[in-house]
Amino acid sequence: MNKILKIGGIVLGALTVCFGLFTIFDSFNGNKFSPAEVVAPSVAIDEVGAPSSLNKNSSVGVAVSADYAASGGGRMVGAPLAVAPESSPAPVEKKIVKNGDLSLKIDNVDATVKRITEIARGDGGEIFASNFYQSGKNVKSGVLTVKVPVANFEKTFAEIKSVANLVIRESTSGQDVTEQYADLKAQLTNSQAEEQSFLKILAQAQKIDDVLAVTREVSRVRGEIEQLQGSIKYLESQTDMSVISVSLTEDVNITVVDSWRPLQVAKEAVNSLVKEIQGFVDFIIRLLIVGLPLLLLWVVLLGAVYLAGKKIFFKIQNNQKNK
Repeated sequence: MNKILKIGGIVLGALTVCFGLFTIFDSFNGNKFSPAEVVAPSVAIDEVGAPSSLNKNSSVGVAVSADYAASGGGRMVGAPLAVAPESSPAPVEKKIVKNGDLSLKIDNVDATVKRITEIARGDGGEIFASNFYQSGKNVKSGVLTVKVPVANFEKTFAEIKSVANLVIRESTSGQDVTEQYADLKAQLTNSQAEEQSFLKILAQAQKIDDVLAVTREVSRVRGEIEQLQGSIKYLESQTDMSVISVSLTEDVNITVVDSWRPLQVAKEAVNSLVKEIQGFVDFIIRLLIVGLPLLLLWVVLLGAVYLAGKKIFFKIQNNQKNK
């Protein structure tokens, strides 16, 4: 038992001496070795907040590996983690579709249209369409379509409202199409790059089959590009200029006018009387020419039927008496 304790003491002493010598040697190299402070690269990454599992092929993984290699196979806790900075995406301009609708009561349509035209031109817009009509009560109404830049939409909308005697209805609507616009632009860029690749292949093609196949692909991509360009132009037109639909109706003015025309009423009454007399005379003529002959014919027919029936009745009666 004593031998075992001696051997254990000797081994423990040897390990203590070796450890002390190794610590002194490491301090001469400028590093303070401490088992608690040395960590594996993955553990160090977790401690500084980076993902615990990284793709060795990624820039982050390469940066970490270089940092780890530079530190001699280990990295001290708290040392900076060299991570390649991510490129921030380019800011996308907001694309908003704005529309408005107004229904107004005004004094005079022509004067109001002139004023709205001046407002639209002053705000960088124009009158896009108009449609007006006049009712039987001499009230003029219609619809005016105004296009103005989106930046001046609120200003123009308020100025058009100010020309009305009464705002019957007003409404505005907006739609954010920024994401849709950015997606279309990205698709267009990809399609254009694809087209350039096919054009390079086409320039190097030798066989007719290859040329035909690549030409078909170029035509397909060109069609996609034109479709995307059309969609982008449409969105740009919708987001660059806003539309305001203005419904205008004149107020009915209560005024004393020369609308009573007794002579005209008398003429219309005489005309109606003449038409009634003409209708009555026409009825008499038709009765004399058509009605009386038909009436006489019916009388003769009914008389003949009556006489025949009377004769048969008496004959039957006489035969019964003779029996």
